[in-house]
Amino acid sequence: QAHENLTLTKIIPCVTPMPDVKEINMPWVIGCDEAGYGPPLGCFTQASVAIKLPETMDSVENTWSAFPDIFRRRKGAAKARPGDLPLVIDDSKLMTQLDSGLPHMATLWPCLFQLPIPFPETLDSFLNWAHLPHEKTYLEDPTFNPRKTITWGVEEQQRLLIKGKLATAGLGHGIAKISMVSPSFFNKIINKTLNKSSVLELGWKGHICWWLNELPGNDPLVIISDRLGGKKSYTSLFQETLQGNGIVQVIAENNEGATYKVMGARREILLMVRTKADFRYLPVAAASMLAKHLREISMEMVNEFWQTLQPGIKPTAGYPEDGKRFYDEIKHLLPKHQIKESSVWRQR
Repeated sequence: QAHENLTLTKIIPCVTPMPDVKEINMPWVIGCDEAGYGPPLGCFTQASVAIKLPETMDSVENTWSAFPDIFRRRKGAAKARPGDLPLVIDDSKLMTQLDSGLPHMATLWPCLFQLPIPFPETLDSFLNWAHLPHEKTYLEDPTFNPRKTITWGVEEQQRLLIKGKLATAGLGHGIAKISMVSPSFFNKIINKTLNKSSVLELGWKGHICWWLNELPGNDPLVIISDRLGGKKSYTSLFQETLQGNGIVQVIAENNEGATYKVMGARREILLMVRTKADFRYLPVAAASMLAKHLREISMEMVNEFWQTLQPGIKPTAGYPEDGKRFYDEIKHLLPKHQIKESSVWRQR
């Protein structure tokens, strides 16, 4: 049988503590995270990245310390020029505390995830390359500007130096995908399911499905994700995501998170869901930064659109309290411009 060739038998039963990734030969590590789930304004964004780690890596938790010349955490990054080595990768909530946080986020695309050359100059060209192929609902957003200029903030010499360092370290380049959900689609899902978390889960499934179907080769995968809201069990959700290509086996479910392996698939697959995964695992932190980068672009478009219609309005980051202030100041413009409330303001 197909699953007899799997090498995940070292994982111990679920009554024991969480298994350590160092016991699993997993060269591809995929990190998933999101941004803008709580704010009622702007698009909801999700990102996932795949980084092929050397087989000599003993644990994905040691990625920062294993490559100190290539990666660093946020600490001390305020003095680092975006795009310089070591690249700053950390939880996006920490990165936004820096004045240079957004430029550091933007430089991951050309440095670690190999933007096409020449780099995309507009949001439309960037999304055509980076966005998941399904459900491009951002087109429904009235504030979406396909011609918005994207600044990557990295010189070609920096990019080539990083590419060489990655190759020398046996890392190669990563692959990344993003998705951008409009407020109107966000509301449609809530109206259909009566559950806000359905939006998060739908995007999560879409990202993982893409990797399972499109990632080249048969190399084994470790998929690492932060918890989806307060969800603790992912057996059914992960089984749906596999679309019949394997059977999910529970390895562990506890307060720290959950671990699952797939039996009968064409490649070894391990899913790890952990609390504070964006702080603990570099691929998840990278996904967090990419999602936040796109979320910030979304909010720039929101502010630019409404400031054009109502000059002088104070910009917003879209979070609940200030988002409500901003919405109260623009909602009188909706009928005049034939914009539905559901296209701007999320129900939850």
